[in-house]
Amino acid sequence: MQTPPLLHVDRRQEETRTVIVLAGAMDRDSVPVFTAAMAEVSRAGAAAVHVDLSAVAFCDCGGLTALLTAAQDSRTEGRKFQAHAPSPAVLRLFTLTGTVGILLGPGFRTSGPDETAARRFEDRSPAPPV
Repeated sequence: MQTPPLLHVDRRQEETRTVIVLAGAMDRDSVPVFTAAMAEVSRAGAAAVHVDLSAVAFCDCGGLTALLTAAQDSRTEGRKFQAHAPSPAVLRLFTLTGTVGILLGPGFRTSGPDETAARRFEDRSPAPPV
């Protein structure tokens, strides 16, 4: 018996955009649920897609890759892509991987220890003494 994916996708059309609300875990087993929703958005010819990540409790590299691919494909097809309201776990992943600006936009601001850790990783500067 196959276990159902742990990712719930709710898609709705608003006036000028399609909104996809994700809830649960984005991992290699559940990514096809998200990519199927993005394929529907593409087929429908949506001008903009906004992805709400506030209820995503876990996201691994498979989920991150799916989001980055969706963003790139959307922009290639002339559609605006914007991720919104990342959960703390998702924001931490985006911060540590340097993908905040790509997925959340250049104006999104992070703060706190994860931002410092990400900056240290990017700069390869040594950790402060303890």
